[in-house]
Amino acid sequence: MNEAMDAIPVLTDVVDEEGAPATAFGDQTLVVLERLESHLTAVIHEHADELVHNACREMEALLLEHVSDRLKAELPGLVSAVILEHFRGPQRTN
Repeated sequence: MNEAMDAIPVLTDVVDEEGAPATAFGDQTLVVLERLESHLTAVIHEHADELVHNACREMEALLLEHVSDRLKAELPGLVSAVILEHFRGPQRTN
């Protein structure tokens, strides 16, 4: 029984992690961490993608509003110019 007790490290013993065999607990921890990393990556990528799409929709709405406002402002002058040009006929130069 003393041999078994001697094999168990105590707080004063130095344990070499490189030489220590991989335990089932350590393997499971790595699997859990890899799954967590994969899940986090997927969730963050999905969220970033959603943010980009929302930003694009917002920019598109603002651009459409801007163009619509400019058209409303410029339309009367454009209609007036076209009507004047139509009724004046072609310009004659002699």
